[in-house]
Amino acid sequence: MFNRNIRKIGLLVLSAVLLMAIFGSVGMRVQAQETGMSEHTISVSGVGEVFGTPDTVYINLGVDKTSPSVTEAVTGARETLAAIITALEGAGISRDDIQTSNFNVYPEDRFNPSTGQPTGERIYHASLGVNVIVRVVDDASTVITTALDAGANSMNGLSFGIADTTELESQARAAAVANAKARADELAQAFGVTLGNVVAISEGLSGGGFPAPVMRDMAGGMGGATANIVPGQLSVSVQVNVSFAIGQ
Repeated sequence: MFNRNIRKIGLLVLSAVLLMAIFGSVGMRVQAQETGMSEHTISVSGVGEVFGTPDTVYINLGVDKTSPSVTEAVTGARETLAAIITALEGAGISRDDIQTSNFNVYPEDRFNPSTGQPTGERIYHASLGVNVIVRVVDDASTVITTALDAGANSMNGLSFGIADTTELESQARAAAVANAKARADELAQAFGVTLGNVVAISEGLSGGGFPAPVMRDMAGGMGGATANIVPGQLSVSVQVNVSFAIGQ
């Protein structure tokens, strides 16, 4: 009787273990179907980078005025900036491509250089700046010179861009896909397996660093100065992340 009971208990335990294994396997298959992912994959990232010639220049310039009177400083900066904008429009820049970038007013207390003590004198700085979009790169030098001749005395930034990167993105994407496939093939060969279907894809897009422009003769008295601009090349990069099922 005792041995028969032991056998019954053993059969029950074995049945429970088999049921857990069966349902656990079903659960794993259902989860794999729900996610659309194979249990065994090779995941890689591919990168493609192409270069194009900039066709747009972004310039930040403006004027800084000082005066013992804050009103005079602000008025002087405003009037000079208005003259700069008028000159830029005369040089062919659309008003839509001119945007105020900063307006800053701050005091400066004067100190005796010998004693380091304040003299009681205070002046005010008023700064106004604009962002200018130049849609023909070869016109950038003329635009800068025009602004300087109209009274601009600060040049705070210059960068390049490509207005439409669609074609470059397509080229970079194709290169990234080829790079990802090559990486996956190499991994598969190294581990002695084959690649199956693609089960997941994602993409990232980025632009390359801006080239440093060559700018000469900008400090010589401001008026009549010239700026030689070298646009160089800009890069467009695409990264694709791909997961391949491991073939049988």
